[in-house]
Amino acid sequence: MPPEDANALVESYRTAFRECLSDLRPASLLKLRGELQVVIRWLDVQKQDSLQATGEAAVDALSRFYQFGQEIGGFAASSRSAGTASYFDLASVGVLAIENILTAERPSLMRFLMSGLSEGLMFLGSRQYIAGSDAVLLATYRAHAIVVQDALWSLAADFRRPESMDSIREARGGIDALFAKFEEPGVPLGTKLVLLHQLYGLVAIVRCAKLLEDLGTRANAFG
Repeated sequence: MPPEDANALVESYRTAFRECLSDLRPASLLKLRGELQVVIRWLDVQKQDSLQATGEAAVDALSRFYQFGQEIGGFAASSRSAGTASYFDLASVGVLAIENILTAERPSLMRFLMSGLSEGLMFLGSRQYIAGSDAVLLATYRAHAIVVQDALWSLAADFRRPESMDSIREARGGIDALFAKFEEPGVPLGTKLVLLHQLYGLVAIVRCAKLLEDLGTRANAFG
């Protein structure tokens, strides 16, 4: 593939990513997922194994974000508790306000990750807690909480080379502090699930941004 075609493919992915960041509804997520699959196929043809692995991690994270949103969206539609349902604002991913990934001269993806964890703590601290419980929601939370923790840790660990060990320990501490906050008495399940959804989104966005960063530095080398 000529370099100009490679640049066009990267720019198409950049455009889809930018559009998704401004509108995280299901249709935009699926559009970006499709663009990612095109990029992954191209990387496969180009024998770019390391970049292909980065792309596959991005599409997997995006798929998890989409699937979890659909899952808790179903609960929101059928919930008998107005107090619980009020927390299911699937478009509310303002905690992930990191669109400047696309424009910053030297973006630090580790910094964005840590910012997301910090914003998550602020989100929990700012909610007016509502008493209540739901067995189905509790099972959903427990099943996904460990998955989200592992996804966040895997993301942080991937920055081991460019970042110091202190930053990795800081990320571990941030993850632990956030999930300890989850377990405080009185935090409603609806709030926990909304924040899990936001954290799935954080992982997906940083994964997609990492792919864009790596593609941008190597596009001219493809041919």
